[in-house]
Amino acid sequence: MADEIRVSVVAGAMQDTVTKLAEKYEAANPGVTITLELEPEGGTFQALIAAGNQPDLIITSFGPQLGTLAEQEAAVALEDLPGADELFGRLESAAIQALYGHTYYVPMGADVTLMIYNKALFEEAGLDPDTPPATWDDFLAAAEAIDALPSRDNGDDVYGTVFWNEALQWGGWYWNMLQPIYLNANQDECQLLNNLATDVVFDQEECALGSFFDFTKSAQQYAPPTMETNFFSRSIGMWLQYGYSWEPNLESAADRPMVIGEDVAVAPVPVPEEGDTSFTTYGGRAGMILKTEPEREARAWDFLQFMMEDENNYQFITELGYLPVIVSLKDDPYFQDPARQPFVELLEHGVVPEQYATADRVASALQGVYSQVVVEGTVPLDEAVATAAEQARAALQSE
Repeated sequence: MADEIRVSVVAGAMQDTVTKLAEKYEAANPGVTITLELEPEGGTFQALIAAGNQPDLIITSFGPQLGTLAEQEAAVALEDLPGADELFGRLESAAIQALYGHTYYVPMGADVTLMIYNKALFEEAGLDPDTPPATWDDFLAAAEAIDALPSRDNGDDVYGTVFWNEALQWGGWYWNMLQPIYLNANQDECQLLNNLATDVVFDQEECALGSFFDFTKSAQQYAPPTMETNFFSRSIGMWLQYGYSWEPNLESAADRPMVIGEDVAVAPVPVPEEGDTSFTTYGGRAGMILKTEPEREARAWDFLQFMMEDENNYQFITELGYLPVIVSLKDDPYFQDPARQPFVELLEHGVVPEQYATADRVASALQGVYSQVVVEGTVPLDEAVATAAEQARAALQSE
């Protein structure tokens, strides 16, 4: 194996944590040097690859960048490497998505989305703060009741719910936050693309995209137009897009920190009918080895396996605020804490959004129609699915 490898990380806390792990690895492997470098702007590595200057290992976000590198055959297929069976056998299988017939990444830490709600506003609206809405009808009824509350003393209006509508313009990543509602609508029968990523499937009846549009449009009437008024202002009743990684924002809430279990609580995203399963979408971080030289690839794989040892991965996820993808770590007391347990339980019904190279274009096109249907009201509900399919297929054909 090579004596030196380069590892791409995100600046800040990740850089600090991986530095400590790299030093620990170097101490156990005298003569080996691990050099950290920052992920390029936009998270795209194509220019470095074209110049033959790519890092050996990247630690990056789940998403279409992984699929793009896999499609370009710039990444190393991992399934046949020494120790791969043992490593992947310890992981949440739902977090591992085959891309173009191979396993190209190791999930390192997860983030999932659920609903957070303001217990004080529930009480003020005459709702039971210990019984959050479980169905769409219950959610809309609660949102209407909270939305009718008077303005706060500082003049802030009260809203039943909120959506991050300005993010609709910021790329397909935002679909990860909307998708739990869509998955609940079709009970995980569909995502956006077929298995070859050559066409959309969301216009098929079983995908229930029309129901998704209907519900979100109904909910939007109880929401502000943007996230300028956000959940942490204490003037929002429920937010369906609260991820585990948002936890630090509780500390900076209006007036005083929010505390899960006291003034706010979390629950699964509501489902269409009682008895349906509530799904969530996986986010988080993944490790991918880029093709360089056999010796460097072997060293990068060895370091990635080292970072996935229980003790080291525990350090990675607890310092950076992620949920465990190593199954055995779910039982650790840290993740059994009542504030974390609902997120851990949701991992069982987590779905990795499609990471194909085309997925971002399709999601962006769908979000454009969502904005017209749900936010602006310029496209009628009965035209929503057909318009979305037309726009997404046009995006698929574009380069």
